Amino acid sequence: MQISAMPEWTLSPVRHVDPGPSTPFPQRISPAEPRQAGLSWLQEQRDEISRLLLRHGAVLLRGFEVADEKGFEQVACVLAGELEPRYGDLVKRASAEFIYDATWYPKDRAILFHNEGSHTPELPTRQFFYCSRANFTGGETPIVDSREMVRALPQDILRPLADKGLVYVRNFIRGVDVSWQDFFRTQDRADVERRCVEQQVEWHWKPDGSLRLLTRAPALIRHPLSGERSFCNQILLHHVSCLDAKTGAALRAVLEPEDFPRNVQFGDGTPIPDAMVAEILRVTVATAVRFTWQRGDVLMLDNLAAGHARCPFEGDRQILVAVGDVISRRALS
Repeated sequence: MQISAMPEWTLSPVRHVDPGPSTPFPQRISPAEPRQAGLSWLQEQRDEISRLLLRHGAVLLRGFEVADEKGFEQVACVLAGELEPRYGDLVKRASAEFIYDATWYPKDRAILFHNEGSHTPELPTRQFFYCSRANFTGGETPIVDSREMVRALPQDILRPLADKGLVYVRNFIRGVDVSWQDFFRTQDRADVERRCVEQQVEWHWKPDGSLRLLTRAPALIRHPLSGERSFCNQILLHHVSCLDAKTGAALRAVLEPEDFPRNVQFGDGTPIPDAMVAEILRVTVATAVRFTWQRGDVLMLDNLAAGHARCPFEGDRQILVAVGDVISRRALS
């Protein structure tokens, strides 16, 4: 089957859940009494929350006293070992040390499922989302259990992905995606090259000064704590067949396919068939769940065990993000 885009995927088929005490994914934690609503209680329960996160992959904190960006940063600092202050794929908020705005993308389009940073040499193992404004409709953050994906996908898809791995192609084009200066947080080409050597990333400078990276990474990993296999990657976010029709047409009007901001191939450089990607998307949507955000919610993900997406929305949506406990992809192969 040959497909050029999937504009029909609004993620509306994803099953909607109302997180409660018996909902395993996400596992909801809410204060039973006022004294449990504050930061000190979360600090006391940190080890138990970590245990629940490892088991379930996603924990929703609802009903706690998280009033603003500062409160969210404090919660994330308590529940992560070390937050990342220089994450290149998100825009840092000037008013915070560790907090980023969620990825900007037109509100009428979906962002497909991915495990944060799994296309880079180092990826966060914990990710936090905070709903600071809830005056919107739609805009859910669907989540999928990446371990369940291993059980749900057929072997004729899993086997070649496990055997060959992936190579992510990234073209940094100012005005189309983030610039390489913003991604690497530097203006120095030599610094970029040094970091690419250290991280075993292949780089190419183009005549116009833009940068192309080729990063090899596994499509499936073993969780370093649980030992479970996990479908941890960004195939759906990078494969060009997943571009919505409007975005795909705009890019094709000005760029050759090899110069698209993002793409992904098998690790040997051969294309991943469109039909395989379409089946991965179908299974992901069938496996995932979504819930309605409430102001003050904090969603905590084990990024090695759970992927996330974003539904289209209308209104004033503001979701803030923190990432932490970064690990080298070499530890996951």
